[in-house]
Amino acid sequence: MRVISAAATAALTTVTALSLAVPSAFADEQPSFSATPNPAKPGDSVILSVSGGCQAESATATSEVFDSVVPLSTGSAGIYTGTAKIRSGASAGAHPVQVDCEGSVSSYSINISASTTSTPTPTATPTNPAPSRGVQGGLGGSSDDLPLAPIALGSGLIAALGGTLWFRNRRPTRR
Repeated sequence: MRVISAAATAALTTVTALSLAVPSAFADEQPSFSATPNPAKPGDSVILSVSGGCQAESATATSEVFDSVVPLSTGSAGIYTGTAKIRSGASAGAHPVQVDCEGSVSSYSINISASTTSTPTPTATPTNPAPSRGVQGGLGGSSDDLPLAPIALGSGLIAALGGTLWFRNRRPTRR
């Protein structure tokens, strides 16, 4: 009876392990996508990277915020890279990006931040500024929140040491 129970447990464990592993082995793996910098500003050049799930010689990336279709070429590590130029009139927010890997299209998004072109305003600085008031000296090392127990203990130890020294020096010495 024990042999049948052990065999049934082993079979059930094997079937469970295989049923969990099989779907992931046959599932279409979607490539991972990254854009650097993300978020990007209008007018920026952005490096696009796609890895995993694509076995083509080349791929392309398209988006409404790119100046043109971006060809992605692969290196020795199987990572597809390309440089996209963000349109100067691109609006802030998330924008869709489609990556085409020989007919297999995956969708991602890229974030565009608001254009922050600011002009510095010159400020007048005096050539010899005079101090507006004197130096703040503080309380000279005093504090309001000292605990009394350590102070009392330290004072008691100093007093005991002083009393011991005084008593030893007052005793008559034997000759």
